[in-house]
Amino acid sequence: MANPNMASTKTGYLNDESNVPLPTHLDGTPMSLEERLRYLELKTNAFMNFGSDPFFGSTIRTSKKCHRRSDLLEFGCKDGSECPGEYEHDICLDKLPKPGSSYSHEKPACLVYDFGVREEPQFGETMARTFGCEVHAFDPSPISEEWWEGQSSKALKDLPNYHFHPYGAGGNDEHITLMKYTWGQVSILRYPTNYLDCTKTKKKDTNCDNIYNDGQTSFQLPVKTLPTIMKELGHMGRTIDILKIDVEGSEYSFLENMLDSMGGCPAFIDQITLEWHHMNWDPKYGEGSSPSINALATLLYTCGLKLDWHHSPGGWPATKNIFHEMGMNDVRFNVASFRREV
Repeated sequence: MANPNMASTKTGYLNDESNVPLPTHLDGTPMSLEERLRYLELKTNAFMNFGSDPFFGSTIRTSKKCHRRSDLLEFGCKDGSECPGEYEHDICLDKLPKPGSSYSHEKPACLVYDFGVREEPQFGETMARTFGCEVHAFDPSPISEEWWEGQSSKALKDLPNYHFHPYGAGGNDEHITLMKYTWGQVSILRYPTNYLDCTKTKKKDTNCDNIYNDGQTSFQLPVKTLPTIMKELGHMGRTIDILKIDVEGSEYSFLENMLDSMGGCPAFIDQITLEWHHMNWDPKYGEGSSPSINALATLLYTCGLKLDWHHSPGGWPATKNIFHEMGMNDVRFNVASFRREV
């Protein structure tokens, strides 16, 4: 006999969005059933490596050559000094204003979102000073707030086209728990509370030490989604020429929400340059086959944003000893750029 309560709950419980939001178009209208099925297929098959290429997310996909590529070092680090980590995001300059262009408040030539600044704003600063772009920088970390309120940011405060916002990139609009991380940053990554130390054990039948770790400081900090940010800043309908994301692990939820809330296709973005954090490999295929990156790269590709550059197919392993001490040996990083090519 059919359950009499099923009729009233047959569709209602499936609309619960506590953890998995319903995908929509940018204007908030729901995707059709056909669109949702194909979108789900793209997500899951790419993540499971049930597609035609298990290395999809680490293979350069653009067919049209970028004639002018730069990590901006040539514009922002001219005195011959070393600038480690400050210029590591390669972008294509072909469609951007020429270097030396001035900023126009009435009609900005380009719009740049710079997520993840710490106290090193060189990427956004160069885009504002050298290319005349309207730049919006975002970072909720205490070190960024201290930098922005201090004297070292005075020259940037005086720029009419550089704007700093003390919140970060997230998959929801809320305050979330972010953890103390390397170089004064904050991250969504949580270190294990307990881990094994086997360095003192010599015999096979002896136990390793169970180490309790309570040293990771946490912060409650504000984050916002890309649709919310664009609405609040009055940028709906505008093109984001460069979306730079370097947010210590929050890039996944940020991109996932962006895709889920934009019909799977943010057609208004020309380039994305980002750092992948804490990625792992599919053990079936090894280097360059990351399930999470394959899924996101596949969805971006269907929208015309194709992998255009990366540091290397497999990135690099974490060098900080703290990860290896705690058994987090499969923590890897990479830097990559996606460029619109229709």
